[in-house]
Amino acid sequence: MKVADLPTSIKWATAQPTSSPKGEAALGKQAVACIARAGPVSLDPFGTSGVVAGTVLGDVSSPTYFEKSSTLTHLPSANSEVVFVKTAPGALADLAGIGRKSSIACLATQTAAESSLQGAGKGVKASGSFLPAPRYGGGSGGVHIRFLETGGNFALLKETLYDDEYFYVQGSAEVFLSFVNLGTAFNPSGAVSAISKVMARAKAEVG
Repeated sequence: MKVADLPTSIKWATAQPTSSPKGEAALGKQAVACIARAGPVSLDPFGTSGVVAGTVLGDVSSPTYFEKSSTLTHLPSANSEVVFVKTAPGALADLAGIGRKSSIACLATQTAAESSLQGAGKGVKASGSFLPAPRYGGGSGGVHIRFLETGGNFALLKETLYDDEYFYVQGSAEVFLSFVNLGTAFNPSGAVSAISKVMARAKAEVG
């Protein structure tokens, strides 16, 4: 993702990827193990664990882009991650894994625990549901999960955190995009526009 992909109505600031908080890697591995109980996936489906090994050849994240004037919450925000696996069928297997109903609970548990590690306080709860996704790439054309986070510091703010996550496959590349906002979802038309630009580049570069 590039800042030019995002709505021009907002002035965006950039935060470069940083090392994960202690304990986050373990949460990722637990989430992958949970997803894998229902069917085979790689060690790092769409960046879930951050483990580059075996069939996973690389895992690269974009900066996080957030509204510059939002100094307290740094929201709304958006970012992307691309994982390369050895084969296109392997990438499609990961997409199928993420798209299983049972995977939502695995990912919601990871999401809530990571938010707590990142400073959202104790008692964060997360739930997820499938929503329609613009069709790009291979397989089913994409998976869209909206996670809602409550409790912890979100309760103090009397707001719900919306995290709209999109998953796509282009050849052997797995493309993950996240659009986050507080109190309401990230602008839907802005997210759809950004996805179209990212996936156009993915098609041109990966084929």
